[in-house]
Amino acid sequence: MANIIKPPKVLFSLTCVLFLIVSSVVYFSRPQLPPAITINTKGQPTIGYAKARVHVVVFEEPKCSNCRDFTNQIFPSVKKDFIDTNKIRYTVIPVAFLPGSMPAANAALCVYYENPLYPNDDLFFKYLDFMYKHEGSESTDWATPATLLEFAKATSPAIHLKNLQNGIEKETYRVQIEKNTAYGSQLMGGAIVTPTVYVNGIRVSDLSWDNLRKLIVEVLEHEGVL
Repeated sequence: MANIIKPPKVLFSLTCVLFLIVSSVVYFSRPQLPPAITINTKGQPTIGYAKARVHVVVFEEPKCSNCRDFTNQIFPSVKKDFIDTNKIRYTVIPVAFLPGSMPAANAALCVYYENPLYPNDDLFFKYLDFMYKHEGSESTDWATPATLLEFAKATSPAIHLKNLQNGIEKETYRVQIEKNTAYGSQLMGGAIVTPTVYVNGIRVSDLSWDNLRKLIVEVLEHEGVL
């Protein structure tokens, strides 16, 4: 019978030690993420992979020109690179603090909650996207019931215009919008700014596509899912 040569125990131990050292170096050499906060997004419009471990949350104001630019210029890249590839969940928390913006924010939630038992995330995002592409400037009073209904009609035949008109007239979701606005102000230290974007509770500083993408990638790497 041939003799079985076993590796020396010392060599095995050294291999384990080297592995642990390399693993530690790799782990601790990763960039340390800034502190994160907890954000309650229950009942807020959300798209993307439901089980994604990375969650992007955006506070947006319908009449905010910076929000319009963010949605028109940056969101398409976020959708292409991270939402459509099932890497993240993406939530919008609509707020209203600019003059005349409440009807628009309320209308967006009316579309979302058209059937309260089955909120329609996709329809909300389509309507919001159309709104940002066709709205007037912050200084004009464009968010009238007639305009919001025209936007809905052009967005999708799935939006029931009579229900939306009724929701606009009754301001069905004013209270929720006001709560969203107060909540955003609380999270931001008392002064709400839009758009404000969080990645797993980490606020994106100096918001741009490059900075947002960089933070998403860093969080994905820490979560081990990129």
